[in-house]
Amino acid sequence: MPEHPFHPDDFPLNEDVVLNPTQVFYLKGCVHFKTTAKIIDLSGRVRQPFSGDFSHAFLDEAEQVAGKLDESPAYEIKSSGNMMRTLKTITKAGSGDKVCDLNMTFVSFGSSVVRFPPGSKHCRHEVELCPVGGSGRDDSKHEAFVRHSIPYFWDMTRGRVGILYKCLNQKRVEVGRVAGYGFDKDVVLVINGNEIDDVVAISTCIVLLNGRDAMDA
Repeated sequence: MPEHPFHPDDFPLNEDVVLNPTQVFYLKGCVHFKTTAKIIDLSGRVRQPFSGDFSHAFLDEAEQVAGKLDESPAYEIKSSGNMMRTLKTITKAGSGDKVCDLNMTFVSFGSSVVRFPPGSKHCRHEVELCPVGGSGRDDSKHEAFVRHSIPYFWDMTRGRVGILYKCLNQKRVEVGRVAGYGFDKDVVLVINGNEIDDVVAISTCIVLLNGRDAMDA
């Protein structure tokens, strides 16, 4: 399996920049799902402050607000079959317009890829996720991708909280964070929408959450 040419060790963490989320999403049923899932936009609706990390109060309110908006998600995910490893398609809720395809793969089958339609406002090329290297058991939870020539890293080696980094001026800055909720089937994602496209963050997050070592059942 190929390793990505970028490694987080090449980009020291810029500790002067803290995550200031502009968007909040509730990814309902997006972990180890086989058929459908929903992505609910909570931006501007969660009153609890986000102070660098998720508090129980923030997560609880996010879940409550998502429950009220369950019938009007921003995006929906549909599958081409009944297995986790079939092609997943993210569409705009309501219109059904395709936003991107997720081609998630087993660790032995190469890299997972997110493909966007021609002319997409979210990304002008496909996004390939690759492990950052090493031989530890957490490699599959720490991967890199490139969007518009800029490297990003998803680090999900810290248990229930994952961090999305963007490389700016040869340093890493945090632009997103995700935490599990709802019996490990749901997650809450916060991002700085000025630094990362929402669909790119959501799609790559879902790929990582479903993991290279997650087997179909």
